[in-house]
Amino acid sequence: MHTERPRQIRRDHPALAGHFPGNPLVPGVVLLTELLSILEQEAGMKPGPLELSSVKFLRLLRPEEPFTLRWQFLPSQDIAFAVTRDEDMIATGMVHCARLTTQVAS
Repeated sequence: MHTERPRQIRRDHPALAGHFPGNPLVPGVVLLTELLSILEQEAGMKPGPLELSSVKFLRLLRPEEPFTLRWQFLPSQDIAFAVTRDEDMIATGMVHCARLTTQVAS
């Protein structure tokens, strides 16, 4: 079972200033930060050692474009995730948590 949340990166996000002036794109690290932030806030995941065992950025995302973060906790202490915009896959990946501690494992 997966969990999903709609998100959007504001045009005034500090990471967009140099990425790229006049033609802003959301950096992949901002998407990863959004994912980790939402896991911490909503799933109660505690900060700790993480390994991005795989990440693929497949399409560009612009500021203000709505997107959806989807994730699933796996028995292996991995978290499979996807970033989508409508039906388009923006990014996919797997985060491995050395010590996965959550209040709620979705």
